[in-house]
Amino acid sequence: MRAAATSRPARDLALAITLLTVVPLRVRWPDAERPDVAGYFPVAGVLLGTVAYLLLYAPVTLGVPFGAEDPLRSLLLAALLVTAWALLTRMLHWDGLADVMDAYWVGHDKARRLEIMDDAHVGAFGVTALLLAASIQVTAISVLINGSELLAVVLVPVLGRYAAVFGSWFGSPAKKTGLGAAVTGRPRTASVIVAMTILAAAAALAWTTGTTPSLAVALCVVIALGVPHALASRFGGVTGDVLGASVLLTETAAAVLFALVW
Repeated sequence: MRAAATSRPARDLALAITLLTVVPLRVRWPDAERPDVAGYFPVAGVLLGTVAYLLLYAPVTLGVPFGAEDPLRSLLLAALLVTAWALLTRMLHWDGLADVMDAYWVGHDKARRLEIMDDAHVGAFGVTALLLAASIQVTAISVLINGSELLAVVLVPVLGRYAAVFGSWFGSPAKKTGLGAAVTGRPRTASVIVAMTILAAAAALAWTTGTTPSLAVALCVVIALGVPHALASRFGGVTGDVLGASVLLTETAAAVLFALVW
């Protein structure tokens, strides 16, 4: 039986960052208790959003034209940004998407799907999903760059992490071991406050640009709630791969939605 979540905000924040990014913080995952990390996942999204801001602001300071002035350069920047996000997260979510897509379409045996998900090999479904997600993300973000919608780009990785938050808070683990079992469960007050504060800030920033962007953010929250549930239903619960795939799919949906309406 899983231990109850314990709330140690500084430790849990550090664990969330080291789990979802390459940032090397000195913290160890506790063996005898379940840390309350899920509510801090959006902080990793904020870090990735900051990277996006710096990467896209650099050409402005250097006087390099991009956006509507040079759409091809905007496409290159979008590709570099998606690559940077993947590398800064150790391609964790991309790996999850490949594993989930390979297993998702297999028969009606949940045990067999979990077995395929744990297989290190990548099949045709996984490769196709990765290619589609990468091309859609790059295209959508290049549209946002062309429109100089920097805020929308920054919010994409932030909102994507809420899929892992909601999957952890409202889901149950598919297995007794693994990342899914380690992060799912009822959150404590501190992590809820952090997650909701970041979400409120994202909504407020979107509101400053108009009603439509704020509605788009609200729809992204609905997507973040639904995607992990839809994926977990095929596997009998949440796994680390399900959370990773949910993040990437929600990110992609947010990028497309913002590109269409922001």
